[in-house]
Amino acid sequence: MVYLLALTLLGSGPLDRTWSFDGDSVGKPPAGFYFDTTNDRPDGKWQIVADEGRQVLAQLDNQRDRHRLALAVVKDINEKDVRVSCKIKVVSGAVEQSAGIVWRYRNSENYLAARLDPVEKNVRLYRVVDGHRVSFGGEDRKKLEINRWHTLRIEHRRGLVKVYLDDEMLFDERDRHFTRAGKIGLWTKGDTIVYFDDLRVQELDDD
Repeated sequence: MVYLLALTLLGSGPLDRTWSFDGDSVGKPPAGFYFDTTNDRPDGKWQIVADEGRQVLAQLDNQRDRHRLALAVVKDINEKDVRVSCKIKVVSGAVEQSAGIVWRYRNSENYLAARLDPVEKNVRLYRVVDGHRVSFGGEDRKKLEINRWHTLRIEHRRGLVKVYLDDEMLFDERDRHFTRAGKIGLWTKGDTIVYFDDLRVQELDDD
């Protein structure tokens, strides 16, 4: 079962949950997630692996489909104004080296995503509407490396999205398309082999 480092005490107060994957079985998918792809592309291969003395969630399928967007979605989260963060280590990829987080997720064809790419050295925000992916913000020339852990974080309150990399705020953008609560999850592109750890979601107040 997914190990929760933090959770709302006795169901009171704002949501605050972290998935570290240390309680899951190596070689199997984690509990509490389901897996999908945008535009009905081939499925990814999501399972728990050991890395540097800890357990992490990995996407291991390296099929060279440049257009595949593979998703690992938390089943029981439905929130609007949130802070979502995750440690991400891109391991390899022949045609793509890109991974990130999703939120305000309605279904596999409609969601917001933030992703990092250590080869292109950039971070991007995407809006996916009816399966069509459009960039609406980003920053280039960042110190990103293959096979190194980086922490990607977003804070979305009402229409404003703030994007952070390794605790440095990079940029903010506004989104008026996704105004309702949704699920959160993880995102990869193409044949990217990537590890994720310490996925955290926190409910934000209205201030």
